[in-house]
Amino acid sequence: MKFTKLAATLLCSVVLLCGCAKNSDVVLKVNDETVTRGEFYGDFEKLKKAQLKELANVPPEQTEFIVISLKERFLNDTIIRTLLKGEFEKRKIEATEEEIKAKQDEIVKKLGSEDDLKKVLKENGITKERLHSDLANEVKIDKLANQIAPVNITDNDVAAFYNHNKDQFKTNETAHIYHILINTNPEEIKREIVDKDKKGELSEEQIAKKAKEEHQKNEALVNEIFEKATKNPKDFEKLAKEYSQDPGSKDKGGDLGYAQRTDLVKEFADVAFTQKIGSIAKAKSPFGEHIIYVTDRKPAGIQPLADVKDNLKAYLTQEIKANNLRKLVAELQKNAKIEYIEEDLKPESFKKQMEEAQKKLIEAQQKKLPQNPEEKKEEPKK
Repeated sequence: MKFTKLAATLLCSVVLLCGCAKNSDVVLKVNDETVTRGEFYGDFEKLKKAQLKELANVPPEQTEFIVISLKERFLNDTIIRTLLKGEFEKRKIEATEEEIKAKQDEIVKKLGSEDDLKKVLKENGITKERLHSDLANEVKIDKLANQIAPVNITDNDVAAFYNHNKDQFKTNETAHIYHILINTNPEEIKREIVDKDKKGELSEEQIAKKAKEEHQKNEALVNEIFEKATKNPKDFEKLAKEYSQDPGSKDKGGDLGYAQRTDLVKEFADVAFTQKIGSIAKAKSPFGEHIIYVTDRKPAGIQPLADVKDNLKAYLTQEIKANNLRKLVAELQKNAKIEYIEEDLKPESFKKQMEEAQKKLIEAQQKKLPQNPEEKKEEPKK
């Protein structure tokens, strides 16, 4: 069962606005709040760019349809955000630096380190200022939810939900696995050598030679590490931190946590789920050679209530809070005075744009259908 965060449940697609507007023209009014062209399109263009990157191979006519839908959804999210901002001010809800830092610390803990957080931010084009704004908003949403109606989930509530939804708590066989990965894939080794040779100074013969030497060196390293681990399994985490070439688990001492067969490549899983608990084994996969240490194995079954109680209680609490927030937002929207200053943002304009885009999409699809023209009959010559 997945336990979602409150902010994600309510505003899964909201991109919070931040920074100064480059264009001060007002495009939208929500009660007494205004949204400028720079604010709206500044963030929408970033969102659209990210979306188009994922749709690189999608036909233009489909892309147009998707972008219009995205813009309409973003507009609705902007209205919700603006309404919530007004509600925060009305209720005098604020986020302290300590609360924001606590939220960030939670993220760092889940990701593993500050460096991991920086990497995620960089990959998604999110600035520190943007993160700070997003986390502040999340703190405020939590406080708003608590103000609307305090939620008290009892142990009986948790047990009742668990007993009525046991299928959601079924689990496959899992194993607690540690591993050390050494690259012994000849093609991968060769590719790494070519990548490092940025000036192209190495000949094919030199590359092949270096690849062979590196392969032999890594094969010998695998045997050396395997021997050390077999003699003293307690040193496995230390060996993983020193030798493993898997960036995802190296700093964790090779710990992959509890994994199912389907989480792993077949060659790896076949070994990890058959070796004795506490033993050291080797397996080859497309990634290279793995030295595997299994410390525990759990059979398939249903997770005990005691194991999921805390997470389930948090989930039920968040679900009720999210539902209360949805009701509040619906009421705010119902009573809000919304003025669409820009013509393209008006509901009737979106309807027209969608109809035109849909028409283009249908026409494009029809053109791709196989044509069966009727054969023309020749007129008899006079």
